[in-house]
Amino acid sequence: MIGTGGNQDIVRTVELFHNVFGNSSGSVLHLSPASLILLGDHTHYNEGILISACVDRHWIFIMKKRKDKEINILTPDSNEIVNFSLLNTDGDNKEQRKLLKGLIGLLNGENRLVNGFDCVVSTTVPECMGLGSYAAYQVGFMNAIKKLYSLDLDERGILDIIRRNELKIIGRISNAGHHHTAQFAREKKLLYIDLKTMEHKTIPVDDEYLSLVICDTGREISDPVKVCNERIDECEIGVKGLRLYIWGIKTLRDVGKDFLLKHYHMLPKRIFSRVLYNVKERARAEEALKLLKKKSYAEFGALIFESHKNLSEDYEISSDQCDFLVGQAGVIEGVLAAKMISCSPILSTFNLVVTGEVAKFTSRIQKAYEKRYNSRLKTHVLKLSGGVKKISAKELEFHFQ
Repeated sequence: MIGTGGNQDIVRTVELFHNVFGNSSGSVLHLSPASLILLGDHTHYNEGILISACVDRHWIFIMKKRKDKEINILTPDSNEIVNFSLLNTDGDNKEQRKLLKGLIGLLNGENRLVNGFDCVVSTTVPECMGLGSYAAYQVGFMNAIKKLYSLDLDERGILDIIRRNELKIIGRISNAGHHHTAQFAREKKLLYIDLKTMEHKTIPVDDEYLSLVICDTGREISDPVKVCNERIDECEIGVKGLRLYIWGIKTLRDVGKDFLLKHYHMLPKRIFSRVLYNVKERARAEEALKLLKKKSYAEFGALIFESHKNLSEDYEISSDQCDFLVGQAGVIEGVLAAKMISCSPILSTFNLVVTGEVAKFTSRIQKAYEKRYNSRLKTHVLKLSGGVKKISAKELEFHFQ
């Protein structure tokens, strides 16, 4: 599913390529959807379990090989072409371009690229999707570059390069679950990812009955990376403390709730709260799989509400605005779930809403937020999407009709 307005976005991107670089014959075109973690966020650095989704907001890449070493990229955050050599991929002050240059540097270091390329990048992804947007950006680029150069890389090889790139550039908050979701998601399905085994399962859901609605406050978070890294450090302290009592604990994946509660007095209160969130969140993701298989959407939604409560109270990464939005959503008819979006640069929440109630929900939540904060709330109504997709020449011809 390309999503509302998606065809027009493809056409505009291809037309821009024509206008800037000339004939697109021999080019490749890929769409890569943004991902969203519904349950299991902040367990990813402890071999966690995630329930995730791709949504119909995409990064769009069109690129064509050159005969020299030059690379020319037109991106959404620039009105001019970014030009550099394949032989010099030093960093950039723009995070997205830094990620892209990092990928090119890794590929070049493995002697996978011979020549440069021309590329136009566009996007329909809201900034508030955070790491889910970064993942889509890199997955889209890597799949396009693989196709363009016929690289000997399978899907796991692509994700390994992306993971190495993110760890170098954004550090430990990098979430492999987002990468897997953008790569492996299927239409009208959620993804269950076990980050210990790196295996995943698709879970069919009633996509016509359910919609995802993001509430986007537009308020920037001050240094979200610092906050997330603090929580990672605190969880690592917790693992080291618990390891004193049971040999063999490597990550919080090895810690059960009963064991943790018996040893609560062995950890500082703040550390215990961080560890407790992780242990409970993993259990929620496991329970969610059972509920989704039975299509018990109300019970699944209750787990998501509970997850937000624990993120706010135990993990202490929420905000007054996000808590307010989740609280309001909980009393609006047709809302099955609401929760903050973790690791986002913008204060925002996602909501699981019965499709027929979306219009009423967006109206009520916007009015409530404006009354409380005297500020406009933007909403994004989304549907589930499959993972990264190549647009064939035949499909391109259809879009231009």
